[in-house]
Amino acid sequence: MSILRNISFLFRYSWDVYRRIYAAAVTEIILNAAEPFVYLIFPTLIINELTGDREWERVLLYIGVFIGAAALLRALKLLSRVFVNMSVNGCDVKNALYYARHFVVMPYEKLEDEKIRDMQQTVSSKVRVNSFVYETLVGLVSGVIKLIGFSYILTMLHPLALAVLFGLILIRFFLHKRLSKNEYTYQPTLAKYTRRFDYLFRSMTSFDYAKEARINRAADLFRDKFRETLSGFSLKNKKYLSGQLRIQALSVVVSFAQTLLSYGYVAYCAVRNLITVGEFNLYIGAIYNLSDSFNEVVARCIELKYLARYVDDYHAYIRAAMSQDRSKEAEPVPKADENLPMFEFDNVSFVYPNTEKRVLDGISIKIRKGEKLSIVGLNGAGKTTFIKLICRLYQPTEGTIKYYGVDISTIRREEYMKELAVVFQDFRIFSYSFLENIVLGQELDREKVNRAVETAGLSTRVKSLPHGLDTSIYKDFDEEGIEFSGGEGQKLVIARAYYKDAGLVILDEPTAALDAIAEDEIYRNFNEITSGKTAIFISHRLASTRFCDTVAVFANGNIVEYGDHEELMKKKSLYAEMFERQAEYYESEEAER
Repeated sequence: MSILRNISFLFRYSWDVYRRIYAAAVTEIILNAAEPFVYLIFPTLIINELTGDREWERVLLYIGVFIGAAALLRALKLLSRVFVNMSVNGCDVKNALYYARHFVVMPYEKLEDEKIRDMQQTVSSKVRVNSFVYETLVGLVSGVIKLIGFSYILTMLHPLALAVLFGLILIRFFLHKRLSKNEYTYQPTLAKYTRRFDYLFRSMTSFDYAKEARINRAADLFRDKFRETLSGFSLKNKKYLSGQLRIQALSVVVSFAQTLLSYGYVAYCAVRNLITVGEFNLYIGAIYNLSDSFNEVVARCIELKYLARYVDDYHAYIRAAMSQDRSKEAEPVPKADENLPMFEFDNVSFVYPNTEKRVLDGISIKIRKGEKLSIVGLNGAGKTTFIKLICRLYQPTEGTIKYYGVDISTIRREEYMKELAVVFQDFRIFSYSFLENIVLGQELDREKVNRAVETAGLSTRVKSLPHGLDTSIYKDFDEEGIEFSGGEGQKLVIARAYYKDAGLVILDEPTAALDAIAEDEIYRNFNEITSGKTAIFISHRLASTRFCDTVAVFANGNIVEYGDHEELMKKKSLYAEMFERQAEYYESEEAER
């Protein structure tokens, strides 16, 4: 029942993804089923006539019909191939997008899980519409039609001959079944190493890694990693292929015995004048095609069985990857309440998946509406994790985070995300136009875009672009696309955050890629960027704290100091030490100039 249920799912899934593929499949089935009978029956008629009555008119008729039927089949197959290729290519694209959508909505923490990525690698390569419809179903249905036709022809020779032939074919069936089982068992290993080889290839060829690789002479490291990975893969692959080879060799022996017995018996019948020369050609062709048709039907049935198993893997992947219970996210975004903090961390702790260390340990803090909070601390203190929890990229291991008194995990996700505008330290610019990178699917307001560009310090750059705001960034979609420096990219994502006009603005190292002049420009525009909004500012450059109302100092996953700049300097503790050391550095740097 499980197999039937999964096959039913494959029909629904393929119909939802790309129903046009079924029209291509029906066309292929008709042509594939008809072709071998045309090339078998008409030559038999011609040979029988040439070795029998030898009526020239009938021979010409058979030849003419044969040539006409063959030409028609060839023409139809050529026309069909165009339609099929268009359908297959379109289906591949739709299928890829179908899987890509899972990644877009997958909980962020799942993206880092190696097991889930291996599962994704397996199911995305196996649960494919083309594999199911165009390969498996077409092969199965056309194979069954041919199998019925050739079996009928061979019953006219001798029913016992058909029984012996099926017996030998059945042996090959079990051998093929074993091959498929081994292939299915091998898939997780293949998926794991495919993912690793893909990463190595990207590291060696991607422009993103090019500077690091060349400056740090990483070619030897890449080579060693590749050899190490290849060595591990080769051992497992050798064992798998050796097992498959033994089964395939036995299948060849059975196939040889099948051919020997079949040809021998039909030749015996021809020598004893039990069949004509034309019938000899017919039966030999039927035996050959029956074997191929049976093997095809068996192979497709086994494929269907394992495709059904891959459906179980698909559902397991979906359950694991999408395990976050969205049914609890039913609350609307609460309205602002002056009597409540905008955000409240209540004894929040967090441990990253598959690790044991507490990155945050019992954090409690309140952030009021309109407050400008600066978060500082050493690397690894938990600052960025704090932001990820606010953004609901992760769920707290312990404790709760509230937005105007409501647990954020219960608020409708799409509505909640509209309340946040975030500039991440590891920001990304998309290969779209300058305008699209700022708006990102929101309603377009060009006046607001212009203000965002000006506030982020990009007005001069935009005026220099060949198509202004409509200029493409990078060359993935437009050969005239421009390259962006890291600093320009950082300004662009600041403009993006300004345009979103959310109630909370989070700036995680927003000036890390900027030069001193550009950094000063951003600082000067800080009040405008965050005007009327709540802001959280993370920066290693403590001079930025002068724009903020309060400062939270993180260390070892805890907030160890909290207050404004003057208060913390008077304590002469961690914050004061960090600030004074940076001041000394900037003073010595200024003196050197």
